[in-house]
Amino acid sequence: MKRIAFVVLVLVLWFASCSAPEPTPAPEAPSAPVDSVDSGMPVPPMRSEPAPAVTEMVVVPEDKIPAPLFESQTYLNETVGFALDYPAGWIVTESVVGERGSQTLILSTPEIADLPLLPEGATRVSVTVYQWDPKNDLAAFVEVRKTAWEASGFTIAEEEELVLDLGLPAEQFVIQTPESTALFLFAAVGDQYISISGEGDMELVKEIATRLRLISVK
Repeated sequence: MKRIAFVVLVLVLWFASCSAPEPTPAPEAPSAPVDSVDSGMPVPPMRSEPAPAVTEMVVVPEDKIPAPLFESQTYLNETVGFALDYPAGWIVTESVVGERGSQTLILSTPEIADLPLLPEGATRVSVTVYQWDPKNDLAAFVEVRKTAWEASGFTIAEEEELVLDLGLPAEQFVIQTPESTALFLFAAVGDQYISISGEGDMELVKEIATRLRLISVK
């Protein structure tokens, strides 16, 4: 039943980014007072203070994701233009879903691809690419999905707006069904939408999902 609920979730979704300061010039030494020279008294030399050192400001970008906590491999989708990190040694399978999408399964072990119930310690992640109208409207895309969840009796346990690598906007949800808990992350890439969903080790699923990033398409 857990696997069925997860598949229903996916099917419901299918249908429904200083300049440095100039050096301060050293002050010009004033001329000696006339009365001191005339009196024959020695005039102490004037000392010039050195100009302050120029420090270059280094701006560190704040929108780069840190290195993964796991030994990673990278899944590249050069057709759509995105990449995703997942643990080394996991299995990746790709398939076409209808005429307007594709799906990639990322599995901790190969035998769990079609299991209705995941064994303890197993994790399954699905990456689905959608062609959907209106294009480049993530808010509208997410609203349709939320309506579909409500109609199916699913509960939104967590909802969060994210900014991923290089400023890519995304929205992340934890969905509770009568049978299981699943994570969904949505983002718009080009004129298509990406849905990353997963079950099993939820913290690991979250880290995998939030490593979504854009790449250059040749």
